[in-house]
Amino acid sequence: MQLRRYFEGLAATLPADGPGFSAAVLRDGEVAFELHYGLASLELGVPLSADSMYYMASESKQFTAAAVMLLVRAGAIGLDDDVCRHLPELAEFEQAFPLRSLLNHSSGIPDYFQFLRCQPGRHEADYFNNADILKVIARMDRVLFTTGEKHGYSNSNYILLAALVERLSGMSLGRYVRAQLLAPLGIARMGFDEDRQTVLPGRVFSYEADAGGTRPGGYKQHLGNANTVGDGGLYASVRELLLWERAWHAQWAQPDSLLHAMLQPSPLNDGMAPSYRFGLEWLQRQGQEVVFHSGCLWGFNTLLLRLPQQQLSVIHLSNSERAAPDWEQALAAALA
Repeated sequence: MQLRRYFEGLAATLPADGPGFSAAVLRDGEVAFELHYGLASLELGVPLSADSMYYMASESKQFTAAAVMLLVRAGAIGLDDDVCRHLPELAEFEQAFPLRSLLNHSSGIPDYFQFLRCQPGRHEADYFNNADILKVIARMDRVLFTTGEKHGYSNSNYILLAALVERLSGMSLGRYVRAQLLAPLGIARMGFDEDRQTVLPGRVFSYEADAGGTRPGGYKQHLGNANTVGDGGLYASVRELLLWERAWHAQWAQPDSLLHAMLQPSPLNDGMAPSYRFGLEWLQRQGQEVVFHSGCLWGFNTLLLRLPQQQLSVIHLSNSERAAPDWEQALAAALA
């Protein structure tokens, strides 16, 4: 299997006593390949395993989108409804924002990260959470482009969606996702980390190469400064992601499923539908449907890649840029 060679080749480029990655291939509901290489904690010498809890970064967006679509199906809100009624933080824009424009990143709302970087006196390690970011968004007053004109990826959209879920359901995003999406699948540990001080068994730490070369082992630890959920914030292990992926393929086989509602096209103002749907990207390669999303933050790099016609899922999670997924290479190996 070319995917086996791909992941074993990646492991061969990494030291066994450094950060690394976890990978698994699910085919026809069975685990065809699994590999855990490197350490979850360099300080404690803890090896990565099927139960290691990785920060999923933007991979989290598909879970947020799924929660929103559950509320759409329940009649709490419509895809073409203006979200400003529930999100007064958008008042300064003085315009409407259809729900779908947040889900598929066509709102034009700027990404909050650029505003954090330009704050005088702010340091990289300074902490922020959803409440902080909502205050930043509340001070924005102009879009980067006309809403619906094009796809423009912005983490602000999914911070707003997290607030929307809470205001419509009466539950935090983490509690809602756990109750409605994860618990029914027997998933107990995976979920949004809404409390930065929570003790999370199996939590993986992330690292980057020490450019100065003065730190032991040649790495420095990333100190995550965000406690946002919606745009990121999900922690997951390979063991429980395999449960999620089995359910994902079961939903693919059901045309009226929540998954297909997330994958529906939302044409832009010019009538063209972008490949980015609701928290997932959907395209075709060599006659195969390909559905995926990736994530990257603080040295964590993640990829969930599916070829549904083959009932194939590829999971690749890493805690260092040196072991980061390359979705194009993974796809080429999957199609080989």
